[in-house]
Amino acid sequence: MLSNPAPRPARSYDPTIVPHREDGAVHVHDHRTVRALLRDSRRVTSDVSDLVGPGQRVHPVSAFVWATDRLTIGGCPGRHAALRSAMAPWMGAEAVEQRHRDARDACGRHAAQLAGRPFDVYADYAEPLVVEYLAGWLGVEESDVRFAVGDQLAAGEMFATWPPPTTDELDEHYRGLMARPGLGGVAAAARDLRDRQVITEREAWGIVYALSVSAVATATAITLATGLSVEHGLWPGMADPAGAGAAVEEAVRLGSPFPQATRFAREAFTLGDVLVEPGEQVLMWLTAANRDLPGPHRASLDRFDPTRDASAHLGWGSGYHTCGGVRHARALAEAAVTALARHCPTLTHDGPWVRFVGIDDGYAEAPVTA
Repeated sequence: MLSNPAPRPARSYDPTIVPHREDGAVHVHDHRTVRALLRDSRRVTSDVSDLVGPGQRVHPVSAFVWATDRLTIGGCPGRHAALRSAMAPWMGAEAVEQRHRDARDACGRHAAQLAGRPFDVYADYAEPLVVEYLAGWLGVEESDVRFAVGDQLAAGEMFATWPPPTTDELDEHYRGLMARPGLGGVAAAARDLRDRQVITEREAWGIVYALSVSAVATATAITLATGLSVEHGLWPGMADPAGAGAAVEEAVRLGSPFPQATRFAREAFTLGDVLVEPGEQVLMWLTAANRDLPGPHRASLDRFDPTRDASAHLGWGSGYHTCGGVRHARALAEAAVTALARHCPTLTHDGPWVRFVGIDDGYAEAPVTA
């Protein structure tokens, strides 16, 4: 397909591959096992904070990722409850609603500028729009969002080691950001929590960094929903927010902007015929699991079908590992696709689309003509 929803090797999307050990990790592809592991707080964790040595400086993203697990790899209570509670007011339906009108206005403004001419859906529409939204929500500059995105893209498919080390440049950037007068939004709230010793300095940095890099996945969801809807002759229906929202969910399922999740075993257990050893990495392929949904809609899961019930897909995570900012991402993506369909109702592909692969799989080229 021109929209290129599957940029990785075919095996990355194959849910029939059984658990196996490869390149130092245990790989899991099927929906049932991946979903269970995402929800498992006992056998696996991403929180390896108790392995960090004295004086070791870790990347700010580590502090945010550790917030998603309830136990450390050594069995100590993690920071999950404290950090999730601290962040909850920024992630709920009320917080999204407060930004919804501004988001719709921004979508309309960006879409109107593109009507009647060729453009790139990702580079000229989705990415600038999402960066603008995130900068406003976080209370930082758009350049701050792009600084974090650039750092993550430079990491490639994943950080070379976990936890990844920080750099002087990263530390200096976030130290300076948090010291700015007049800081607003989530960043100011995180600084206040730091000052009240509810969270640490690096946790405050990690919150701003991690929410900033979500720009790639959200922009990719918008781009996927647009390209796939055009390609399947469904674009006129995207002017209806309900149709756009369904297309976004199906696009996230099929195109998996966030392709994989990784955990580390806290104890020995078995996956199929593989004995997973304590400390071993478990790599879960969301790309494959999303083509293995249970229930009556599992037929033709390699096809784009916004009418299917895709509620069981794992593109946003699952259980307590569901993406914290999913309400913001869904609302913005739906508004973006709706606005583009209304301002550019005759959108057509203008050549093959090209995706890059990384921690998030985004778009290098997504040409269209309005």
